[in-house]
Amino acid sequence: MINLDTLQQITADDPVLLHELLATFFRSTREDILNLKAAVNNQQNSQVVSFAHRIKGGAVIVGADQLVLLASDLEHSGQQAQTDRYEPLFLELQDAFRQIEYHYPGL
Repeated sequence: MINLDTLQQITADDPVLLHELLATFFRSTREDILNLKAAVNNQQNSQVVSFAHRIKGGAVIVGADQLVLLASDLEHSGQQAQTDRYEPLFLELQDAFRQIEYHYPGL
């Protein structure tokens, strides 16, 4: 899911900063997933690469390793124009994010 040890180190155990960082991660990832879905549906390779990269970056910061792997795979598929991989990878990524959201309600 999310590696709270890493986040506590980044935030120097400041609970307010930790909450703000997580809230920003959830807000931006939700938006990026919506945009990624449109890019996947329209098979826009450069947009798939861009939004997958953004999701990967946020996931790295919060230690969401499964999300990092899926976003990286989708980013690579976009770079290679492997449009047949977009839909299944997107659905896995979306599901992984929903599982993370489930554990952090209200963010």
